[in-house]
Amino acid sequence: MFTSHREIVDYWAQHQDECGLSVDWSEAEKLCWRCAHKRMLQRCHIVPRALGGDESPGNLVLLCAQCHAEAPNVADTEFMWVWLRAHAVACYGTYWQERGFREYEFIFREKPFAGITHSDELLQKASDLLKELFPRTSKHWGQGKINPATVAWVLRQVDQRARADV
Repeated sequence: MFTSHREIVDYWAQHQDECGLSVDWSEAEKLCWRCAHKRMLQRCHIVPRALGGDESPGNLVLLCAQCHAEAPNVADTEFMWVWLRAHAVACYGTYWQERGFREYEFIFREKPFAGITHSDELLQKASDLLKELFPRTSKHWGQGKINPATVAWVLRQVDQRARADV
């Protein structure tokens, strides 16, 4: 039995509150439920088939390939919703940028721009640097967005140049 994306969204719109999720039900058929990016969506099992999960709408969510690969593979029907809500961001389309900030902190053991006084001049310089740096980045084939490590590199370049001017 093939369960359509529409059937999955309709089911969960009746059984799960969208509060705290990355998307609302009106856009859940076209945006990844974890990262809220508009990408080709896959049917992701809440309880994997290997652990007894079925093909019903109540055992499926819609994720992009990258989020699907990182989704939990456990026989616990509630944990998918805990995981999805833990990854929700306040603004659509910012999930991977926020992951880039966390990647920066992991790599460099500090927050970007820590100790630098924020000003309109700094914001303008950062904006100019971003325009210069983004053409030096690329996306992995098929991903449709830059990854967290690339965001971390961009942040580091801006951070280091801002510090040089202080």
